[in-house]
Amino acid sequence: MAREKVKMTLKNGEELFGYSWNVEKPIANVVILTGMEEHSLRYDNFANFLNDNGYNVYCVDHYGQGENANEPEELGVWPNSGFSKTVKNADELVEKLRVSVLPTYLFGHSMGSFIVQDYIQRYTEHVNKVILSGTNGPNKLMISIGYFLSRLIVNKQNRIKPSKFLRNLMLGPYTSAIKNHKTKTDWLSVNEENVRRYNEDPKCGFLYESKGSFYREFLKGLNRLHKTKFMRKIRKDMSILIIAGEDDPVGNKSKGPIKLAKLYKRLGINDVQTIIYPNMRHEVLNETDNKKVYADVLAFLKEEHAKAEVMIK
Repeated sequence: MAREKVKMTLKNGEELFGYSWNVEKPIANVVILTGMEEHSLRYDNFANFLNDNGYNVYCVDHYGQGENANEPEELGVWPNSGFSKTVKNADELVEKLRVSVLPTYLFGHSMGSFIVQDYIQRYTEHVNKVILSGTNGPNKLMISIGYFLSRLIVNKQNRIKPSKFLRNLMLGPYTSAIKNHKTKTDWLSVNEENVRRYNEDPKCGFLYESKGSFYREFLKGLNRLHKTKFMRKIRKDMSILIIAGEDDPVGNKSKGPIKLAKLYKRLGINDVQTIIYPNMRHEVLNETDNKKVYADVLAFLKEEHAKAEVMIK
């Protein structure tokens, strides 16, 4: 096994950086798409676990994150149409990996899960198995209001300046959802050590440095995401695993992921599995009992047929 920093040159000439974890005789590729205000190296333990079980792992950091933000002023900056470009970037990576005969699967956490939701609409023939972690289903009214406000607030003059208002609008309710919270990021995890590591990581949280451009472009992408005409484009033989903590405020304490799973099934997608983990919050991969989650992800990657619709672990 070997972790290696990688550079990905996009078709438009841009360069993005991240990491790969490779094995000598892989059985498949797993592409990880991270959440907002974090970075690829936070998935090192998970990637090593997948390596131990025969999977190559790739994680290219998003715009303004991780290895693509070496200076504080670069944190949280997204280009115009940043959401759709990030989806396209993911497909360029998948396209490079498809040169081999190995199957390629997507794992998206939080913001990355919404990128994957969009991906399987736009590039539905390019993968046949995805995992959505810490995700949510339609919340059209709140998203449309947020996007409307972002268009009023963010303009050419201030798009690369931090927006505390939009950050509080998006993340504030998650903090408030945790009773007697000790930090503003307790909603990430029941595991206090994980929260501490996140808060001490200079490339996580950004201390309100995410720029207005990020929030406007992210909300723009979310505003499109759950429109029926786009969701109908998802191939019916797609295999989807949705994993979530029962106490995750991002998914409205598991209601959102279950709602999303039902929506996929109504669209005719037969293999939609949902696992809800009690006593876990947003980052199920980083909870104390994460080995359960690792094992469930591995079982899904290896299986050929659908299992139960919803499981409470």
